[in-house]
Formats: sequence, structure tokens, C-alpha cells
Amino acid sequence: MFLFGKSKRNDPNALRSGTVEREPSRMFAVPSDPDSITDTDEVHARLHNTDELRFSQTKEAPFTVTYKGTEYVFDTADVEFGLEEDDPSLGALNERECETVVGAGHAFGVEMLYADNNMDSYHLQVKLLNMLVPEMAALYDENACRAHSGRWARMTAESRVAPSPDYMYTIHAVNDDTNDTDSVWLHTHGLTRCGTIELEILGADLYNWQELGNSLNQIAHRLVGDNQFIDEMEPKRMGKAADGRDIVVTWQRSEWSFRDFPKNIVGGPSDRNEEHSLNMGVIYLYESEDDQLDGKITPITKWAEILSENAVFFKTTSETRRMKALAQERVGWLRRLYDELPEKQIIVKIGLKPDPEHGFDDDQYEYIWFEADELRADGFTATLTQDAFYVRGMVAGVRRECRYDEIVDWRVMTDTDSFSPDNIYKYM
Repeated sequence: MFLFGKSKRNDPNALRSGTVEREPSRMFAVPSDPDSITDTDEVHARLHNTDELRFSQTKEAPFTVTYKGTEYVFDTADVEFGLEEDDPSLGALNERECETVVGAGHAFGVEMLYADNNMDSYHLQVKLLNMLVPEMAALYDENACRAHSGRWARMTAESRVAPSPDYMYTIHAVNDDTNDTDSVWLHTHGLTRCGTIELEILGADLYNWQELGNSLNQIAHRLVGDNQFIDEMEPKRMGKAADGRDIVVTWQRSEWSFRDFPKNIVGGPSDRNEEHSLNMGVIYLYESEDDQLDGKITPITKWAEILSENAVFFKTTSETRRMKALAQERVGWLRRLYDELPEKQIIVKIGLKPDPEHGFDDDQYEYIWFEADELRADGFTATLTQDAFYVRGMVAGVRRECRYDEIVDWRVMTDTDSFSPDNIYKYM
């Protein structure tokens, strides 16, 4: 049995800040060899001090480990485990990994409470599981209802760079084909371990749910990466629409939001069980500064078409540094894919210095995708794929000489796959 209990609804005053009691994070390693986790003492004996991790003791749970100067307490357990063959979370696994997970019977789990830095905490938990079960077939994240390949877990554990914040959560899209509505309910799972509410969008439909789901992902990604949340009704500038308007986001608790939508909407009061009633907030927008002053909020669904037309969501400087560090750590894979894949398209994200009149800080850049041509040892030529907002003359079609150390992110696309620094394990 694990050490920590389940989270509960916070009092209304706490909820106004978007802050809730942290739910313990539970992840499970499904071993390739079931015998490798039968002896718990033997599993615990795999814990050892490294240049990254320092354990107070490695004999008996609960354990205390120090990572990046922060102390964490974690518990372990050998648990019964198995997923059904049609479980949607299996989509990230290959055929052999799926077979192992479905027939597993048991898995080895790590439970811990996260500290203030969300992604450092998440990264540590993956590192611990990889240390305890080094030959895992898959990792299952219970909070996010999400399975990951053991190949991803090993590569992530060995990296000095934390994975993207969007690994922290999953977005579920729910439609009721028995109800006389085409509405789709979008909501996250996994954020409460960060001590924040889960986010949702009410009123999406069968035509715009994918665009709105992408917007929800960008908003959640930003808030997880910021390691802080916004108060209820507090405005936060998140990006810019293609028509030049700012994307200013806020939220309102779910029970106060139902009045803004039809009664038969999917995700309404009748669709809520306990899990989907606690600590949740609906995403809204402020359409103008006057709306912010008046407290007039607009459901984000009203902007579905606008957001689908090349809207730009901003990333923090710290997130951009993380992305660049991972892209640079794995830039050798970009060169390898270029050499080994006969037919591919390569795009790279490069930071451009904004023009002075826009008032950006010295360490801020506008990040734009380029399509790369032939990769040379000393660099490459690339063609801009979109217009820049803040750099004169940088419009789609402009060609530019680029260096590898300028790359912040990259993609290599074929007819059947898309590879990136985050998912290059698929090519292993």
C-alpha cells in the first residue's frame, strides 16, 4: 500500500487561486521480465547514489532522495496491474510492449508528492522507476491515464533535460453519440499533482474540437511550465491570433460556468462523477482590455475559428531553454535521420531577434519554423515557412543560412512518421 492519501476538494477561497492540495503522483514500471520485480529487497538494492541523486538510505521504503537541491519522499509498491487490449493509452507502445502490458499481472510503482518545480519532480520520478526496473517494457502514469514506451522512459531517465510539460497531463475528448448534441467536452488529467486545478473546455463540437484541444494543450503546457497558476478571472496573455489580437486567457470554476452553455451539453452537471467534479476550471478569454476591467469573459469556443488560423502561443524563456537543450542534446539524431531516411522533410525552429520598437528584452526571441535543405557539416540553408510578427522582412519563402547551435526544436517527417527530440526513441 502506498504512503500518501488521495486529494480532496479545497475550500472555496483556496480554489479561487487555482491552487489545490497536491495529489500524489503514481507511476508504474511494467517489467519486460516479470521475475525482475518478485524480490522487493532486490529491487530496492538497485537504488544507488549518483552525481544527480543522493539517497538517505536504500533499504526500506519510504525513501528520501535529494535531486537538484530539493528533498523528496517517495514510496514503492509491487501492485497488480494490467490494461485491456482496447485501452486508448496503449497507442504510444509498439506491438511487443502492448502484449507485455496487457498480460503483465504485476508492475512496480513509485508514489511521491511533487515539489514546486513540476517538471523536475516528474523527471525524478521517471529516473527512479528506471533505476528500480531498468528493463521495463512500459511506464504507466496513473494520474495522466497514460502509457509510455520503456524506450522513452530509458532515454528520458538518462537525459539531463526534463521532458516537455505536456507529458504531465492528458487531454480527454468526450462526446455522447446517444445525446442529441454534437458537443465535445475537453478536459485534462494529471494537473492536480502540480497543486493546480484541472482545466477544461465546454461547448466544443465535432468540427472544432481538435483545434480547441490544441489550444487547451498550449494553455496547460504554459501553466505547468510556469510552476504557478493564475487566480480565477485573472487575465494572462498567452499568445497572438493571426488577426493581431492578443489571446488573453482566464478560467472560472466549473459549477459557475454551466449557466453559460446549453443544459444538454456534454460535460454538464449530469455527466459529472466525483473525479470530474473536484478542482476543475473552464477556460475563457478576455476579448479586450475593457472586458478585463468589467470582468466580462467569453467562452474560448467563440474563438475556435480564429485559433485555427495560425495562432501563436508564447513560451516562456525557461521553456525555450529546455527545448533548445533537448534539441541540442539530440541533434546528432537529426543528422542521422537525414543520412538514413531516403524521403523526408526537415523543419527546424530558429530564434529571430525582434525589432527594437517592439520592446522585447535582450534574451527574448521570436521562434519561427524553417524548412531545412541539404545538411552540411558546417550548417544548412533553410526557408522560412511563415511570416514573423516582430521581425521586418522575415516572411514565408525567405531563405537563411543557419547554424546547428541555433536550433531550438526540430522535426523529421516521412509519409508514415514524424520524429522529434521528444519521440526519437521510436527510431531506436
